[in-house]
Amino acid sequence: MGKRGVKIAAFGILCNFFLFLVKLYVGISSNSLAVYCDSVNNLGDTFSCLIALFGFIFILKSNSGTRKNKRVQALCSFVIGSIVAVTGAYCVYTGLERFIYPVLVSYSFKYAILIVLTAFVKLVMGMVYIISNRRSPSPVYKALILDSFLDFGITVTAVMGFFLVQKINYAADGIFGIIIGIIILINSAKSVFEQAKFLIND
Repeated sequence: MGKRGVKIAAFGILCNFFLFLVKLYVGISSNSLAVYCDSVNNLGDTFSCLIALFGFIFILKSNSGTRKNKRVQALCSFVIGSIVAVTGAYCVYTGLERFIYPVLVSYSFKYAILIVLTAFVKLVMGMVYIISNRRSPSPVYKALILDSFLDFGITVTAVMGFFLVQKINYAADGIFGIIIGIIILINSAKSVFEQAKFLIND
């Protein structure tokens, strides 16, 4: 569990940081808030995988019992959910600001293709986490699985906002930023409450 967990967490760190850089580039170049919020979400995912990495290393080095390992994993999942929740709140705030003060977004087919490709990367990551969870069930893997497929949906939403902003008006980008933030907040809150309940009652 420990060694494989370390490898999977390292894989998540590298992939998410790469996705963050790609989306940040597109978000800044096009001035798209939806894509920018998506990039910030991937940065949060990078830190989440970093927390998971520390958790798996601790389990590997400590040789603790099953109960303690479960608590460590639950704590990691709680921290991951909290990081994602903060990311969601940031996206909602920024989306509201953009909705009130809309700015021009520069749509580009090249940028849209890049973002679509990042969505498929998230799908692949989700499948890797599913396979790992089947071999060694863990709440950390479950959190990463949920996050990956949620991110896929968020990225698709960002692409829709990026495309529609040229068809509707500038304020549409702020609306999609708010939608992305709310989706992130709701799903991360569920994870945080679930793990907090486990930590308190265990």
